[in-house]
Amino acid sequence: MKNLLRWMLRLIGPALLLFFLATSDLGELWRILITAELWPIVWSLLLLPPFLLIKSYRWLRLMREMGLGLPFSTACALYMVGIFYGSTTPGQAGDLLKAVYLRDRGQPMAPALLSVVLDRLCDLLVMATLATLGIFALGRLLPSRELQTALVILMALGLTVVTALIAARGPRDWMLTIVLPRFAPRLRVALDRWNQQLAGLTLRPALIGELAVLSLGSAFFTFLRLWLLFVALDLGRVPLLTVIGASALIAVLQVLPISIGGLGVREVVLVPVLAAYNYLPEQAITLSALFLLINVEHIVVGFIVSFWFPLGSASEKPDLQV
Repeated sequence: MKNLLRWMLRLIGPALLLFFLATSDLGELWRILITAELWPIVWSLLLLPPFLLIKSYRWLRLMREMGLGLPFSTACALYMVGIFYGSTTPGQAGDLLKAVYLRDRGQPMAPALLSVVLDRLCDLLVMATLATLGIFALGRLLPSRELQTALVILMALGLTVVTALIAARGPRDWMLTIVLPRFAPRLRVALDRWNQQLAGLTLRPALIGELAVLSLGSAFFTFLRLWLLFVALDLGRVPLLTVIGASALIAVLQVLPISIGGLGVREVVLVPVLAAYNYLPEQAITLSALFLLINVEHIVVGFIVSFWFPLGSASEKPDLQV
């Protein structure tokens, strides 16, 4: 029953996409697609390397803070593989497999998993913050602007609290040694071991600043790549703040396990946003298809890289060295 419910939730997004397609002019969709400007799309795809390098270095920085070692080139490869798994699973849950790759390379599982979770939280915090700022541009498009803003702010605060509980030494010790053992006393030994493995990580102003700069850098390339797709379809009436707000809101919603690859989620945001600037639903759906093209690029590249890094074979092939 639970598995059936999970699959029904995952089909919400594809069902929404089918609804949008059924109520659209497919001929107009094709016309818009074939008249799109090619070079902005090409540049959007070519900007994958700096996007990947910044994200990989941030993950490596978190790993090193917890005493985990990995060559930068291997971190980049594993990050690309993680993007592949994340792009093909609901809620991007497959990204957590990077922790399994680290375990296969002799790293303890608790800090390995924490490095992946914190890396995801860095992105979510930035996207939630930008979605909060962008909501003022989107407010007139959405019902109850105050409610939408409150929900995004609460989400950002919740992510901040979760990050503090995991990354800050004091709150983490309190959670692992006092709170959780009361609810799961049988896990006390494991929780103590995890707490010891995570002892090297604590929030410091310098670390927070470095992670913030890296997260903003990766967000810059994310929004640049998406903005180029707006340019390709000649959607110049949409203000930059609205582009950022809508894209950040899509990124946050895609984390929910209600779709696969963001299908349907993007259209729910893009159709009303573009309609407010007198663009057709078909233009919004075509833009969503170009967003999907970036995901397809991630899947293809990550899939190819995964052949050099199959799970459970770390001992068979040495890590790439820089």
